Amino acid sequence: MKIDDKPLRYFLAVFEAGSIRTAAETLRIAPSAISRQISGLEAHLDTLLMERTKRGIIFTESGHMVAAHARRRIELDESFAVDLATARGAIAGTVRIATGEGFVVDLVNHVVRPLRDEFPDIRLEIDVAGTEKITHGILRDDYDMGLVFNPPRTADLELLAEDLTPLCALVPPQFPLAKKKACSFSETLGYPLALLNPHFGVAKLLANTDQGDRAARDAFLTADSINVAIHFVLSGGGITYLPAFAVSRQLRRGEIVAIPMTDDFLNRVPSHLLVRKGRPKTAAVRVVTGVIRDRMEAFGAAWYPDEHD
Repeated sequence: MKIDDKPLRYFLAVFEAGSIRTAAETLRIAPSAISRQISGLEAHLDTLLMERTKRGIIFTESGHMVAAHARRRIELDESFAVDLATARGAIAGTVRIATGEGFVVDLVNHVVRPLRDEFPDIRLEIDVAGTEKITHGILRDDYDMGLVFNPPRTADLELLAEDLTPLCALVPPQFPLAKKKACSFSETLGYPLALLNPHFGVAKLLANTDQGDRAARDAFLTADSINVAIHFVLSGGGITYLPAFAVSRQLRRGEIVAIPMTDDFLNRVPSHLLVRKGRPKTAAVRVVTGVIRDRMEAFGAAWYPDEHD
């Protein structure tokens, strides 16, 4: 039986997302286009794949079978692409990376662009997520690797790269605190604060300090985005807490001052590149790991100019 790729891929997207709307947002197409493809697939197979109820979509037994077939076909296509590239002497394959928001600029400028130029047959999928989603996703094999700041320790995760860096108070240049070379957490609490939500590693770190409750109680702003917290500082509204590599571009421009904090547990905070222990590492994964370890500022690489700075 011949089945076209497009309806299979659309149906698998709905199956994995749990709804047509969410799948449409992921694929960046209209929900009606997905519905038409799935209806055509059901007609072609002469079977119902899913039922719409008040509680959402329920997938039939046939739907589960078709989703499994779609996954196998996609994996077969990806495996063939890797084998073909290997036959040509190239390193190929898709590498799925989950990353905390604070690593994004560093990752895109110092990893994505070099990989594009040096290894054109490697493909990247990057998800930005909180610490818990990243670690759980690695353990479920949703991702090949994850970049996490201050992650929880677990025996099921393997450490590929690590660097210890101080957590910094990020301060507008005009604030008196900006003149200090280093400071304690308590010295920052007299300023308007922007804190990150608890699913961020930074938030968990601060919550465990002696002054964590006070900071949470007095914070002017609580954000679900590092970008929001950074722009709060850029506007002159107050301070926030992040490692310096998360704002390296703003630091080089003099728009923000990063003051390392001297408190125990804040002065040496780990950045980790993690994989599931025992997960096979393809040639593409090994290449991406090496570029991350050698070129990202988060792992101690020296900064070098790029066209976006």
